Amino acid sequence: MDKHKNNISPKDGLPDSLKTFQGFDEFQIFTNLNEEEWRMPFEWHEQLEVFYVLSGRGQFYIDNKTYVFEPGDLFVIGNQELHKSQLINNEPFEAKVLMFNRQLAETDPLLDEVNLLSLFEKREPGFSHCLRVNEPLKKKLEFGFSQLQEHYDHQSRYSSQKIKSLLQWILLEIKEGYEDNSPYSKMENASHVHFKPVVSKAMEYIAQYYTEEITLDRIADFIGVNSSYLSRVFKQNSGFSVVEFITFKRIWRAKEMLLYTNQRITDIAHSIGFNNVTHFQWTFKKMFGMSPGQYRKSPRNYYHLEKY
Repeated sequence: MDKHKNNISPKDGLPDSLKTFQGFDEFQIFTNLNEEEWRMPFEWHEQLEVFYVLSGRGQFYIDNKTYVFEPGDLFVIGNQELHKSQLINNEPFEAKVLMFNRQLAETDPLLDEVNLLSLFEKREPGFSHCLRVNEPLKKKLEFGFSQLQEHYDHQSRYSSQKIKSLLQWILLEIKEGYEDNSPYSKMENASHVHFKPVVSKAMEYIAQYYTEEITLDRIADFIGVNSSYLSRVFKQNSGFSVVEFITFKRIWRAKEMLLYTNQRITDIAHSIGFNNVTHFQWTFKKMFGMSPGQYRKSPRNYYHLEKY
């Protein structure tokens, strides 16, 4: 049996291995640029999210609903909702993403009866996560996003208060837009995403040991199942092979280290489990469309994550 075998088990509900954007400040804004062969597994996070499509088209999976999106579509995603975006026919898309802690959106109940969190929490049956933004609202949102980005990138004495005020104004405009929102015609209901226990356990194990020399046989031995069975059910249930999921965990961590540490690329590659630096560079470029060195020099508002 595996020398690391212990009492690892997924918590009730969502696998911790799919939890992202941990350890960042109470607010962040960044541009999400996805292209070429990019794809990722489902994720969830404690923060609330607004996802606004700038260009291109793609698919969004949020819990048990599937959407086809295009420029001008806006999505609101609650905390602990499994979701992922996906390319269509390898066409690139670009989106502005706001992520924030719920406290930033809470208003004083003695002064304001408007609940800005209702879009994320208190939803009517048949709720659509997607809002097709009209032209007047588009102008307001894009102005608000540009102001948020400016204050986020150039911190000053009053930046925090300005960000909070701008965020609440944007959420109020979105809430008003949703009140006039017609049913989204490109939404499809799908089966709710449930990870089988064997898949969840494999994900948790990978999340803990992905920096080591980890193999399918080692994971299967830890869980106590046949490796062929694990390989088949993992792919069927997650859409990724075990090797692909391990690679995703490694490259995602490398991305954060490239942005927020001064470690050499060679050292980063070795620290996340790559023995061959050339292979690491090739894999990174395949996932993010640029080399690790190019990514390190890219604008910080692209995947602007707080250093762990």
